[in-house]
Amino acid sequence: MIEFFYYIAIAMPATLSAIGCGIGQGVIGKKALKAIHMQPEAASQISKVCIIGIALTETTAIFGLVTSLLLLLNTTPLNPAYEAVLCLFGIAFAVGISGLVSGIVSSSPAGAACLAIARQPFMHNKILNLMLITQTLIMTPNIFGFLIALLIKNKLTSEITLPVALQLFSSGISIGFGSIGPAIGLSLFAYSACHAVGINKKSFGKILTFTFIGEAIIETPLIFAFIVALSILTTNMVNASVMKGIALLAAAICIALSTLAPGFASGKTGATTCDQIAENIDQYSVLSKTTLLALAMIDTCAIYGLLTSMMLVFFVNI
Repeated sequence: MIEFFYYIAIAMPATLSAIGCGIGQGVIGKKALKAIHMQPEAASQISKVCIIGIALTETTAIFGLVTSLLLLLNTTPLNPAYEAVLCLFGIAFAVGISGLVSGIVSSSPAGAACLAIARQPFMHNKILNLMLITQTLIMTPNIFGFLIALLIKNKLTSEITLPVALQLFSSGISIGFGSIGPAIGLSLFAYSACHAVGINKKSFGKILTFTFIGEAIIETPLIFAFIVALSILTTNMVNASVMKGIALLAAAICIALSTLAPGFASGKTGATTCDQIAENIDQYSVLSKTTLLALAMIDTCAIYGLLTSMMLVFFVNI
């Protein structure tokens, strides 16, 4: 039974990432066909955006495949005991969960861009640039997850104690599940940003400026999860007890749950503002200032989770 879960954990990064990538690419293709039906004359521009969007989404599957291959071809012999399995599941969650979510939600800006070009064919280059910016930012959770997975892998040894296994597993939990809310928030914002340009081409400049600021704030909870994951990994576990490992696991769960609602809420708030900018471009100054204040207040919830997690990491010594 241990061997079964051992190899399941190795396969999970590639499997979950492939599922997310496949769903995302399917959505992009569907939106592209709908856009071509709306505006056949812009078929070449829409196809270009569709192909680039699908290629970027493929990144998640590549990260998953590379991770699974690295584990399968690992030169460090691991005993298929439950401690090793726990470490491998940490890697699986870090890459697999972030890849699953990023793959699905990365379809939002690409699909919206296809429909926006159908409405504004002469804006296709600017819409493509906006899509590239937002879709690349949506890949950030998966990139962070891949980095943490590599760091966890470097700590794998032939003899792993339970406290160390809990440490490595907790790090993967932190970034894997901590990426869900921010990734969804980034996609909500990205969809509305591309959609807004399709509704009002004059809003492009203001939408682009607001995108850099808004998405940076939406990503803040994700950065908190990444910081906690790194802090857990760098904790000295020499002669540490099992209770210390449990404290690290509690820290990971705390930050993972604390980023869920703020990430989603920030994205929803920013998305609504993009829609309003397209409809009331003259009110951009008021809309942007109000939204930035709201986003800052929303992120305080994630800050509370960060503070609690850091206290569990650094101040609990049992």
